[in-house]
Amino acid sequence: MKTPSIIHASINEIPLVIPESMIVFAGHPDDELISVGGTILKYAALGTKVTAVVATSGLGGYAKPDEKKKIAETRAKEFELVSKYLNCDFIELNYKEINVTRPIVSKFTNLIRKHKPQVIFMPHPSDIHRTHRKLAKVVREAIYHTATGRAYGGFGKDFMPSAVYCYESPSCKFQYVDANVFVTVDISDFWNKKVEIFKKVYASQVEVLARVLDWAQDTATLRGNEVNGEYGEAFIPLTEYVPMRILLG
Repeated sequence: MKTPSIIHASINEIPLVIPESMIVFAGHPDDELISVGGTILKYAALGTKVTAVVATSGLGGYAKPDEKKKIAETRAKEFELVSKYLNCDFIELNYKEINVTRPIVSKFTNLIRKHKPQVIFMPHPSDIHRTHRKLAKVVREAIYHTATGRAYGGFGKDFMPSAVYCYESPSCKFQYVDANVFVTVDISDFWNKKVEIFKKVYASQVEVLARVLDWAQDTATLRGNEVNGEYGEAFIPLTEYVPMRILLG
C-alpha cells in the first residue's frame, strides 16, 4: 500500500485533493456535460487528466432512416464541439445499445486497467433511464474485476481506483435517491463556462437546450447552496469494492 500524503489544514482551510486522472462514463453524448461538466472543467483546470468514455451513439430511439441520418450528423457536430470546449479526452464506443455481456464488461474492465483513473464517475444504479442504468451495472462489474479479480486478462494488472462517484441526472434526481452520503463539488467559478458550452453545442436544439438548462440551473443552485457556494454538482460515493480515499470538493 502506498504511503498517504499528509496535509495539515487549519480550522479555516479546506484542503482540495487534485487527482492525476479521472474517467467519466457516459451513456450518451452530452451526459458528461450535463451531469459532470463543471467538475470536469474545474479539475482539468487544476491539472487533472480527464477522459470521457461515451458508451452509445445516442441514436437508438430514432426509427426513420432519414431522421436518424440527420440526427447522426447533428450528433457528430455536437460531439466535435464539446470535445473542443470541455478540455478532456473522449473515447467513443458507439454501441447501439449497452447490455451486461461478457464482451462489453471486458471492454470496460480493460479500459479502466489501461487508463488507471484515480477517480471514476458513473450513472447511479437507480437511474430511471434504461441506458444509464445498464451502464451503471456494466461499470460496477468492471470495477469489481479491476479491484478484486483477474478476469478478462487481468493477471498482473491489479488496479484499485481511489474513489468511485455516481452522478446526478435529469432521470436520477438525488432528492429521490435513498442515500446517506453526498459529496458536492463547488463549481461556482465554472458554471458560466458550462452554460456557455451548452449554448454553443446545442444551439440547433432549442427545446433540448431549454429543458436541460432549466434542470441544470435549478440543480446546480441547490447543490451550491449546500456548500455555501453559488453552484455545485453532487455525487454519491460507491464503496462496494473501492474505499473512498479521495474526497472531491
